[in-house]
Amino acid sequence: MIGFLPRQASLRTYTLLIGGCTILGILFFQYMHYSTMGELPSFSVFGEKYLQAIVITNLLGLSIFQLDRLLDKVIHWKNNFLLRFISGLGAHILLVILCFTLTGNDLLHINGEEILKLIILFTITIFIYEIFYGLFYSYRYYAVTQAEQLRSDRWQLELQFESLKSQISPHYLFNCLNTVSSLLYKDTRVAEEFIRRMADTFRYVLSHQQQRLVSLREELEFVKSYYFLLQVRYEYHLQLEINIPQNILDTAIPPMTLQLLVENAVKHNAISKENPLLVYISAKDNTHIQISNSKTQAVTPVTSFKVGLDNIHKRYGFFTSENVIIRNEERFTVQLPVLKNLAPPFQAGR
Repeated sequence: MIGFLPRQASLRTYTLLIGGCTILGILFFQYMHYSTMGELPSFSVFGEKYLQAIVITNLLGLSIFQLDRLLDKVIHWKNNFLLRFISGLGAHILLVILCFTLTGNDLLHINGEEILKLIILFTITIFIYEIFYGLFYSYRYYAVTQAEQLRSDRWQLELQFESLKSQISPHYLFNCLNTVSSLLYKDTRVAEEFIRRMADTFRYVLSHQQQRLVSLREELEFVKSYYFLLQVRYEYHLQLEINIPQNILDTAIPPMTLQLLVENAVKHNAISKENPLLVYISAKDNTHIQISNSKTQAVTPVTSFKVGLDNIHKRYGFFTSENVIIRNEERFTVQLPVLKNLAPPFQAGR
């Protein structure tokens, strides 16, 4: 009888099912006997009948259980609750009618009136069972969905934290402060602008650290401030060009994505007067944001390169099935899918 159950059924499910069917078998037999004879049957006299009722009820219960599992695969509660409920109820009632119609007279030795009573009893029981089964499935699906969402939120925050760690790092702070220190004696006007832009970058990082997405317009403004800091550091031998059409400026992008790609370009290329670095941000067919950079003499390999690109791949995987495209040819190019179906405002945790 255990082998009759689907493999997904746990021992607890099996125990509850057999126990419930056994109780129903006893109650149904007592009701049938009482409605006919006016008294409850004793087990000593009707022990065989009790056993027969328990076996029939368990076989029907196991058959209904098996049929429900099959229907769950064909018609999902989530997609069409009413159709699944009606089809399950109809299939189970048909199973009961066939069972008692074919075996009632010959095997169970009951007349037509008793068969009709049993069919009505089982129909009422199946109706109640199907309602509770649907509600339990819906609750379980909701609970699983919520758990998956929580796991997804946590993973997303961890990925964002990975990205943020490179922004507020001691090395980054040291370079910025060192640049400010040297500028104070050379050009106070540029030093003042540098401090203001540095504050803008940190304000952006801190205000968007809990958000999954920001608008492309906001991200580009952040990149411009970050670019100014780099331009001062590298004595204007770094050039950034942005050519993005207006119609995609309000589309979505994971925060710090463009900045991370600009930072990677700087980390992996030697920048000098003889070898300036050009970074170009544009759109390709309004479906992809393209970030490309020229190649100069390679610097010492930086281990965060692949980590950063993997971070971008994973974060985009939350919002689209399209891939992030990377080409390492004459120029290093990364193409990011435009997330048009996600409109601002982009609130934290959504």
